[in-house]
Amino acid sequence: MIRRFYIMPLNHRATPEKVAEFIDVYDACDRFIPGLSASAAGLDFGGETVVWENVFDSEETYSGLYMIHPYHGASLDSYLMADSPELLTHDIFTVRYELPGDIPRIDSGIRRLVLMNLSEGTEGLAEKYLSERPEHVATTVFSRDNVKWVSPKGKAWTHILEQGFYDEEALDSYLETAHGIATSSKDGLRRHGIDIDALKIFTYPFELKEPQQPDPLPAEDGPAFLSITAQLEIGDVAAYVSLIQTSYDKHIEANGGRLVQRLRSVDQGYLGAEVQSIWELPSMAHYNPMRFSTGGDANWNRYALESTTLVKGGTRRFYRAA
Repeated sequence: MIRRFYIMPLNHRATPEKVAEFIDVYDACDRFIPGLSASAAGLDFGGETVVWENVFDSEETYSGLYMIHPYHGASLDSYLMADSPELLTHDIFTVRYELPGDIPRIDSGIRRLVLMNLSEGTEGLAEKYLSERPEHVATTVFSRDNVKWVSPKGKAWTHILEQGFYDEEALDSYLETAHGIATSSKDGLRRHGIDIDALKIFTYPFELKEPQQPDPLPAEDGPAFLSITAQLEIGDVAAYVSLIQTSYDKHIEANGGRLVQRLRSVDQGYLGAEVQSIWELPSMAHYNPMRFSTGGDANWNRYALESTTLVKGGTRRFYRAA
């Protein structure tokens, strides 16, 4: 089984209402994607990061079906991709580990995730100390980020300490113990002889659902339409249309898509303005390689950079022809 944590720092657009919606969308992922389970999302106690935890039944599900599933491209990516008017995050990354059997589980409580970059030669000592389940901790796993498939971003951290607590009282009690103090700082770990280069801790509430039974994907995956509706100040419409024509349209064309329609709201009809662009893609599955092409695509990156000063909100949707 593969355990994965998606770490998603929030940007300046993340209102409490939007964050609650964001968490609900990620939490529900196990209702849609077969082979993905134990899905729960929560807001870190610091209030600036959403952490999504999940389990994959195999690396094939993780690197295959999950990547091409419509719920991933249509819903999850709306909050992550810099070309989306619904973007709420920045500097996102993942950490993962793989175990031969089941992932230790409690159904609800508080998750404490300790991410570490350990120095060479320290792993054995760290494993001996951090693999034990100390007082007040309901579940614990210490592991290297050992999953073979890695996104183009690479691995952000070398090791993961995952802890589960039944409630905040148990967490607070643990943090007052010698073990809790030691795992809360680089200095604390170094006093146990564990040479550590960097440390980051996330703590958030979680609640798991009963195992879900998602529907399988249909065999046919015909053309899909990507629609981006950008909300703008009226005076910014011309600059935005010029930007999307000279950058985003080229990104779509380079990836086998085509512009179908572009509309703008009528002049003097609204306090603000909207520009809606619709492109046809060969299929939803085709979106996956497009996603991975964005990092090296100068046109996409220009749009992502310059549109942030123009777009005030909007939507990003995928459609089928009715």
